[in-house]
Amino acid sequence: MRMKRTVQTAICLLYFLTILAGCSENRLDVDVSGIDVEVNIERLDESWKAMTPVSFRSKHPVYIQQYGPLYQHYIEDVLQMGSVDDSNLFASIRSFVTHPDFSEVFQEVEAVYPNLDDVSYETEQAWKHYIYYFPNAQVPQFFSCVGGFNTPFILTEDGVGICLELFLGSKCKFYDYLQWPVYQRNRMTPQHLVPWMMKGWLETEFMTEADQTTLLQDIIEQGKVLYCLDALLPNVEDSIKIGYSATEMLWAHEHERMVWAHFVDNELLFNTNPALKGKFTNDGPFTVDLVKESPSRMGHFIGWQMVRAYMDKLDQVDLQALMQTDAQLILNKSNYKP
Repeated sequence: MRMKRTVQTAICLLYFLTILAGCSENRLDVDVSGIDVEVNIERLDESWKAMTPVSFRSKHPVYIQQYGPLYQHYIEDVLQMGSVDDSNLFASIRSFVTHPDFSEVFQEVEAVYPNLDDVSYETEQAWKHYIYYFPNAQVPQFFSCVGGFNTPFILTEDGVGICLELFLGSKCKFYDYLQWPVYQRNRMTPQHLVPWMMKGWLETEFMTEADQTTLLQDIIEQGKVLYCLDALLPNVEDSIKIGYSATEMLWAHEHERMVWAHFVDNELLFNTNPALKGKFTNDGPFTVDLVKESPSRMGHFIGWQMVRAYMDKLDQVDLQALMQTDAQLILNKSNYKP
């Protein structure tokens, strides 16, 4: 009887703690309902698929005028079809769209994304949060497309191209044909589309390549980006934001202290060797120098937790100030001790 009461007590305690955790306040879950953001995603993939010589002559100049460098970058650099002003461009577009392999890709894109209502809504919410923290920012223009499996996003100063064929789901047969690594396929899903689009935008907007950076600087820079994702997407799971599976996320949390000790004990934080830094920041099936059960980019995970610890000590969340804060200051002020 005593054992039964103990089990019941434990279950009740667990239930109470679960309710309490669910009720804890997330100060990043701010009210953005008063911020006016409207996202319209041009379905360039559908337009190209149905394009005729007549519609090309009418729509192509409009796309050039409306999307400018974004449209040009898509045609000239991503698809490498030659100049956007090439007189034979329509023939190249038709050849691409009707090619037996890519014709099937366009069909699968249409099946997975019959509309982009969810993507538009999630993008609007993310950009409402973006404007909340960066009030002078301008919302970019968007179009969806098929990019030939070359890049997930096309990013310019004022535009975003979304290559939908790279977010068809981890079990997509095309990824099997292309022998895409499993660790990458796991984040090639519709759920990852908006978070990773915002991640790419933040990296383009705030991260700069500098010579002789330390490992600390590199992981803090990525930690800042991931913390911004915390603020822009307050209800999205951490595993989605960093691109880990649930198992990898669990490993990262359970071994956070061990990885941090590895950095400190081996005096790695101020090392500037690109090869050494890459072991902890490059994408891959696991983090080099750690066990094969580890997820890749554990340096990014550590930087993220360090930035979180730093921001938790501040009275206000100021992302503009955060992005300008020195990595050494974040290390010192965070008192990071996993």
